[in-house]
Amino acid sequence: MVRVNAQKLQGLLDRTLIYRGLPCRVIEILADDPALVLWDQQDQRIIQANQYGDAGPRVPRTFTVALLDARGEALNPDLPELAGFDLLA
Repeated sequence: MVRVNAQKLQGLLDRTLIYRGLPCRVIEILADDPALVLWDQQDQRIIQANQYGDAGPRVPRTFTVALLDARGEALNPDLPELAGFDLLA
């Protein structure tokens, strides 16, 4: 498994990345996994379910995306822009 430079990873906060063809802003970094939490900038809202599955309020759509591929050997191919940030230690 490759190692990620945690300091460089913090530089992704508030950056815009394209994920599945959607412009998304990085709103949180989960360093343990590592993963990124992305906010869909198209402001599409989804209905958030509560713990019982009942419909709740409409909230902005977010995605939690792994930083590395399934094997942990390279950056996630769903976020090709990450290659330009030199995140690997």
